[in-house]
Amino acid sequence: MKDFLLKSDTAKMLYSSVEKLPIIDYHNHLSVADISENKRFSDIYDLWIKPDPYKHRAMRMCGVSERLITGDASDFDKFTAWCGIFPNLVGNPLYIWSQMELQSIFGITEIPCKDNAENIYNKANEFLRNNEVTAESLLKGFGVELSCPCVSLCDDVSAFEKNHTVSPSLRGDDVTAPSLDFIRKLESLTHDINNMSDYKLAVSERLDLLKNAGCIFSDHALDNGFVFYNDDGENEKRFMKILDGKALKEEDEKKLFSYILEFLCSEYAKKGFTVQLHIGAERYTSSRLRTLAGKAGGFAAIGNSVDISSLTKMLDTFEKGEHGLPKMVLFTLNPADNAMVSVLAGSYSKDGVPGLISQGPAWWWCDHKHGICDALENISSFGLLSNFVGMTTDSRSFLSFVRHDYFRRILCQWLGEKYDAGELCCPYDSIEALAKDMCYENAKRIIGGIHNV
Repeated sequence: MKDFLLKSDTAKMLYSSVEKLPIIDYHNHLSVADISENKRFSDIYDLWIKPDPYKHRAMRMCGVSERLITGDASDFDKFTAWCGIFPNLVGNPLYIWSQMELQSIFGITEIPCKDNAENIYNKANEFLRNNEVTAESLLKGFGVELSCPCVSLCDDVSAFEKNHTVSPSLRGDDVTAPSLDFIRKLESLTHDINNMSDYKLAVSERLDLLKNAGCIFSDHALDNGFVFYNDDGENEKRFMKILDGKALKEEDEKKLFSYILEFLCSEYAKKGFTVQLHIGAERYTSSRLRTLAGKAGGFAAIGNSVDISSLTKMLDTFEKGEHGLPKMVLFTLNPADNAMVSVLAGSYSKDGVPGLISQGPAWWWCDHKHGICDALENISSFGLLSNFVGMTTDSRSFLSFVRHDYFRRILCQWLGEKYDAGELCCPYDSIEALAKDMCYENAKRIIGGIHNV
């Protein structure tokens, strides 16, 4: 795969400049337990298929029984089922990613199918027996300088304090939509919570603890149907209802969400966090699969185009707050939102802060060649490529770091085509520097001195 996706000499030259750059993966869902325990992998199914809902989704699309995906079948049978449907994936990014994953770790170049499944299984597991493949060795092998797996506000983050390759990234959805159980857990870690002021103070204390553990990223989902409400003075009452064990109506939940998110973003701005907003997922599709595979089982969908009035009202409200807007990266799941969100990069600013608002990389169902190029075209046309924060995997699989190489190849070909066509009107040195910024340097500037990066 030496020249895979690289069609011109310019693209190949650019790729040679970025291929070996370190990886900063500022948002993923890797297992914190696997990292802190430095888990050693002994079975290819456990490493390659079990943690990857993208693969599970493809198997369902091919009609594979759920028993052979997330059910009680043996690991070997599940592995064989995956290999059996693999030839049907031609044209899907999984077909490429999976080959890159097999080659990068195991040196296996065979294309999986039903006939060679057992051979690949045995060959890979022999490699795992003879080589110490651990969470730490995988991060090192992929050149990961910093990985930021998601944690909850109430999680124990002590394991991060001595690990300079990994820092926590706050997943804050349970903070903005607090349950009574969550509030009581937060209370056990801080102090009594009898009202909204107590809650805010407890949240702020935990944010300080996370920051001390190296956290400088937070993440919130603005799912399909997101609406932003300005404070109507009733949110203390809504919070007290939760403390009393009462359920809120849907509109009241959304109003409380907006109020707490406004508070959080003020805290993030004050504490120097970069906020990632993941926009547009429709997470409720098949109730059957949600029951069988859990809420992150690979069956969510792309939602409607975001309500731009709510999004801009939200950003405007945050900007007018005491601490202004924090630095934000906006991820769009609906491709129809790319131009709309890219334009927002020029709608908000802060003195001395380049790229206060920027569009993130193609995300989730869009992190393939078509989606990546579409996002790049929109960022280039409506925003600034020079402010692009770079690729991140958003994955639960350690092997997904190959997607950084996939992205770098696509980026270099995309830039090379435009340079060769005379569309960029700049020296080669300029696009080489731009490629390095987009693959590594811009993310490095955001994390600053955290963990001595």
